[in-house]
Amino acid sequence: MKNLFVILFAILSLNSIANAADVIISERDVVLNVDIKPGNVKLSRADYSEPVVKVLVPELADVTVLDHRNNGEGAPCLATYETNIPDNVIQNQPATEKVKFKIVLTKQVNMDHEKLICHVTMNEQVTGSIRGFTFTHLRTIYVGERHANDCR
Repeated sequence: MKNLFVILFAILSLNSIANAADVIISERDVVLNVDIKPGNVKLSRADYSEPVVKVLVPELADVTVLDHRNNGEGAPCLATYETNIPDNVIQNQPATEKVKFKIVLTKQVNMDHEKLICHVTMNEQVTGSIRGFTFTHLRTIYVGERHANDCR
């Protein structure tokens, strides 16, 4: 019975690998200027289901592949879920600071065995720490379909 469980687990694991694969295309750290002040650090619902604290980072457009600007925002932005009060980030000390961001671009492949194709998406995740709060933004775009033989 134990061997049957091990075999079943291996088959299910291989099946999930065949159905979806993530490949890191690029992973790098960049240092950008962030203007930490009211108006640049704000509570906003733009492209979110509920208000989140966001920071606008215009220089992000220069170093990313995908568009990280939310609808209605004045620049690319990142959000934190660790506070819902912008002043907790600003801390009564507005300033422009150099912040290190990690940018990870991945290709995701999802197999459709019935149609013998796969669907390819690109994901770009940006993450950085500003005054002790983790800010992040994920953008995903659908790239298209490929023949199943090319889904590696």
